[in-house]
Amino acid sequence: MQKHILLVDSDAASRSRLSQALLQHEYRVSAACSCDQCLALLEQDLPDCIIFDVDLEGTSGTIMYSRLRRNSRTRHIPAIVCTNVGPRLGTKAPVLRKSCSCEDLLCSVEAVLAS
Repeated sequence: MQKHILLVDSDAASRSRLSQALLQHEYRVSAACSCDQCLALLEQDLPDCIIFDVDLEGTSGTIMYSRLRRNSRTRHIPAIVCTNVGPRLGTKAPVLRKSCSCEDLLCSVEAVLAS
């Protein structure tokens, strides 16, 4: 069964690059550009993994992550931070740079899905 990844990034170019890499490796991808859009998508369909940037328009990705961890429906979903912000994130999620290779992205996704 195809694994579902939810990408949350306010930068359209980053969303597109990450989506293409995941789609080429048979993942089903949904994308959101904000915390509000992410939460709306989560009401419809829970993904197997969430990849998010901390620098989102409106509510930050760090606050969004905290909300997801407090919600009983979403706390079990593994997450990966993909950002240019740096290590001051305050999350327990694995962190990738936005400039990461597709190979690094896929290895991180496979690792969190396996755990």
